[in-house]
Amino acid sequence: MAIEDDSLRLDLLQDFGSSATYTDTSAGSSSSITVILTREYIGVDPDAAVQVESSEPVAIMRTSDVSAIAQGDTLAIGSDTFTVTSVEPDNEGMTTARLRL
Repeated sequence: MAIEDDSLRLDLLQDFGSSATYTDTSAGSSSSITVILTREYIGVDPDAAVQVESSEPVAIMRTSDVSAIAQGDTLAIGSDTFTVTSVEPDNEGMTTARLRL
């Protein structure tokens, strides 16, 4: 069980995050939210003997801000618009979205 509440999650995002515009492409609606944008390093194995390292953009946000987020939705952060490629809710009130530029 989480010990923080939704207002504490928002405080964290406002202290360390960036403004973003979330667009739910299936509903055709958009909203302003705050996210933490980072790049995660991943190992990519293109069926080769050697694993290649890469990085991908990742956004962390409150689940309550994006309750219907799905693959194909978009996040506009600064001058970049990212497409959501996967959604990973933590079941504690935060959601991580893996992105493609």
